[in-house]
Amino acid sequence: MPCQISYEDDTVELETAEELFVALELTPIEADKEILSQIDEGILDLVKTDEQFLLILEKVLDTRGASKAPYLKCFGTKLSQVVTKGSTLFKALSLLANESDQEYFLQCLGQEAIRKCICNINDLVEALTWLYGKMDILFINLIGWDFVVRFVNSGRSLGALMKVLSQKEEQELLERMGWQAAIDCIQDPDDLIAAFIGLEQQSDRLLIDKLVEFNKLQIVIPSVAELERVCRRGLGVDDIAYLREIYQKILAN
Repeated sequence: MPCQISYEDDTVELETAEELFVALELTPIEADKEILSQIDEGILDLVKTDEQFLLILEKVLDTRGASKAPYLKCFGTKLSQVVTKGSTLFKALSLLANESDQEYFLQCLGQEAIRKCICNINDLVEALTWLYGKMDILFINLIGWDFVVRFVNSGRSLGALMKVLSQKEEQELLERMGWQAAIDCIQDPDDLIAAFIGLEQQSDRLLIDKLVEFNKLQIVIPSVAELERVCRRGLGVDDIAYLREIYQKILAN
């Protein structure tokens, strides 16, 4: 169904997202809110796909720091119809300029829609990367720690996730997983390097101790050459010395 909009002395009918884009292009940014208020819930007659949603999101109210809430509010709880992919989720978050816009966006999507967008660890990490302030807490509360944990199945995925979590969230993740599961994720030197890079520095030594506790250190680091490779990546000077000391003791036994 066409949407009719008027601006100054002109009235036009819009039938597609592309036509809406052109209308926004031809009118000043100050007119964007007026145009959106005329379209309102009719937005879904124009914007029907993820790609179209992002096309207009990037264009509308395109001034530095401007809220895009007027556009989001046209969709309301029906946002899930045009946000169906992980790439759409994180690109939209990257285009929203403040916490309040992100909060509205996430709340309107809700748990089920956000979960459907996240298919792998990359989708999860990308979304977390673009969250402002306390929105990471809201995001994790919405999707649930149980959902987050299911994507951690290797040292690489563990490290990638740790890099975008706060120290408190990192501790929460490890508590939810349990150290046995965390250690099981680490199978080779590259897994361990990824985990060290992702972890907060104060947790590196604890990880070393847990690898020893679960008799996993020499399995993960099978040679002195691999030990030196691990030591060159992601560890502070004191932790390098500690790891070498522990490793030598294991070799001596």
